[in-house]
Amino acid sequence: MKAFLLTLLPGLTLLTTSLPAAEMTAATRRIDELLARGWEKHHLQPHAPVGDEVFLRRAYLTVVGRIPTLDEARSFLAWQEPTKREKLIDSLLASEGYVHHFFNYWADVFRAQSQGVADSTTAQNYLNYLRQALRDNKPYDQLARELVSSEGACFENGAIGYYMRDRGMPLDNLSNTTRIFLGTRMECAQCHDHPFDKWTQKQFYEMAAFTHNMTASAYRSPGAEEVQKLIRQDKSLDKETQDLMRQAITEVTRPLRDTWVKQNKAALRLPHDYKYPDAKPKDVVQASVMFGKPVSLTKDANQAKVFSAWLTARDNPRFTTVIVNRLWKKVFGLGLIEPLDELMDGSVAANPELEAFLERQMVSMKYDMKAFLKMLLTTQTFARVSLPEVGMGEPCYFQGPVFRRMSAEQAWDSLVTLVNPEPDSINWTAREREKRELDNRRQLAGLLDLTEAPLLFEASERVAVAMREQNKEFDQLRKELDVARAQEDKDKAKEIQRRLGESQRILRQTVSRCFYEAAQKSNNKEVQAKLAEVGGDGPMEMAMMSLMESARVDASDMPGEVMDLQQVQADAKRLGIQDQKTLKSYVTYRKNLHQTWSRAAELTSPAPRGHFLREYGQSDRDVIENSSDEASVPQALAMMNSSLVSQITGGWSVLSMNLRQAKTDEEKLEVLYLSIFSRLPTEHERDVMSQRLESYAGRQTRWEDVALAALSTQQFLFVK
Repeated sequence: MKAFLLTLLPGLTLLTTSLPAAEMTAATRRIDELLARGWEKHHLQPHAPVGDEVFLRRAYLTVVGRIPTLDEARSFLAWQEPTKREKLIDSLLASEGYVHHFFNYWADVFRAQSQGVADSTTAQNYLNYLRQALRDNKPYDQLARELVSSEGACFENGAIGYYMRDRGMPLDNLSNTTRIFLGTRMECAQCHDHPFDKWTQKQFYEMAAFTHNMTASAYRSPGAEEVQKLIRQDKSLDKETQDLMRQAITEVTRPLRDTWVKQNKAALRLPHDYKYPDAKPKDVVQASVMFGKPVSLTKDANQAKVFSAWLTARDNPRFTTVIVNRLWKKVFGLGLIEPLDELMDGSVAANPELEAFLERQMVSMKYDMKAFLKMLLTTQTFARVSLPEVGMGEPCYFQGPVFRRMSAEQAWDSLVTLVNPEPDSINWTAREREKRELDNRRQLAGLLDLTEAPLLFEASERVAVAMREQNKEFDQLRKELDVARAQEDKDKAKEIQRRLGESQRILRQTVSRCFYEAAQKSNNKEVQAKLAEVGGDGPMEMAMMSLMESARVDASDMPGEVMDLQQVQADAKRLGIQDQKTLKSYVTYRKNLHQTWSRAAELTSPAPRGHFLREYGQSDRDVIENSSDEASVPQALAMMNSSLVSQITGGWSVLSMNLRQAKTDEEKLEVLYLSIFSRLPTEHERDVMSQRLESYAGRQTRWEDVALAALSTQQFLFVK
């Protein structure tokens, strides 16, 4: 068994859950019993059990979000262990693939983006916080509390991305919080009493009063703030010098913008156009919950923490209901209550008895998401033939999982499996760059915090002198640029723009040098230790500047433990690569492979427009769960004409390598079917394909053509 699991998912251990094995088995059996009652009540028959081939593919796509590799499929299908399905579920839940797949889901729910929202360092550390929470199997209630009560700097607490995502929009943030965690749509009540539910505008503001003062801003460096105070107090400085000194402080703290969340003491007031008789416009609002157990606030209470405790309390009437339905829908394709984020007092589950049981189980499992998922995945119902797609508003009684189209991420990650020999590996270059930038921000904040304010004051004064002279140069260059543009002299305009860029670079170096020299004069031993760590052997202005610029990482820097060179050389041998020049090219290809052919969770999140992921419906993360599973013409064209296809079916891809190793057409056909469909071809398919391949005789790309056709089928693009 152990040997099989190591073949199936190298280096992984079986899942350990918060629920003893006997209780897990009893709970799983109870779910099947409660579903069976529903079938009997509605005169329905359970669907037939599926074979190992269907179960294998379904389990992989549901738990780790990709199809199994050829070796994984062969190993599982050949394994004779009676409990192999449960062991497969255990190993998948314990894998890094689970982290990738469920990261995509939660990043969509939380609208977490790599770029375009706040400082990129804050955004990236928020994403990494979510990854690590899944990797650690952080209890769901703890995750919710940490997000909703998050404060501090991004390099101390990645969870602040939850508030940074909605910086300047506290009412929208509250609407998102209630929708995500309570399944309650309250956004209408921001402007007026809810037209379809019982919530009033005043109640909305009372709820928002708990978190409205979670303020996202630049990092509040005590040293920099003290310098600002000294600048204001120094009457010998003229206004221009004061302004330039403030600009100097702004410039050195520029990398720390949008990296800080702090709860202030500001009161929330009703809007100026409030029109209801229960209060007056601009009245101060006292924090109060809209349902459930009331909370009391002391004068010095941390309102966000009080709110997060109420939100995640086990007696909160909606918190557990929502997470139960979210995870049920992830496994079976639909929630027991639909839509799951529009709960009302009258909302009733398709199977109320089952819903109540699952909620009790979630609480008894202490919100252990992996344990809950295992309970669902090891039911007999999960292993039954799927239901046809269920129409909107139609009741679903789950005689099996719902037949559904792959998400964009599942489709992409399955293609990655056909290209990358290590499909669940991390995007080392991206993660290393993020780590370095986070360290840079932490180092910069530390230097500014610890260096004495008078020294920082002196540095800002020196920078102000340089800025005064440089501003004159900037003004002159801008005038010359306007003239060049008016005369349509493109060459001259380009040269002036180059000089402007060079001047800005020199200014950044000046800022870096002046503040680095200020830190060097510090008597604080911690400052000197940080300088020694940052400085190295290079010029001091470049050392400080390295903390202020984006980190650069080259794939050639990848350490040996990240990529097994011996395995790469063995793969090269399988591909028939013998000469050293081609081998060197292949090693470079493998080192850089993760930058293009990494799983969706390891790429820019969301992917840029035009990428396969976006064409196939990946969410833009602007609103909650904004992905699409609708087919489109651009998707078909992308599969037929995209340059990606040639990388999947040819070159040095895993699929190509496995096809080359197969000796006969029959062996190649089995490789192709197992690789793409996770099953062997039927006798009918063998006959049809044999005839088709004969008609392709002499065509060099015949297997590439067959692979492309297979990837365009419903069999590949749907979770059966």
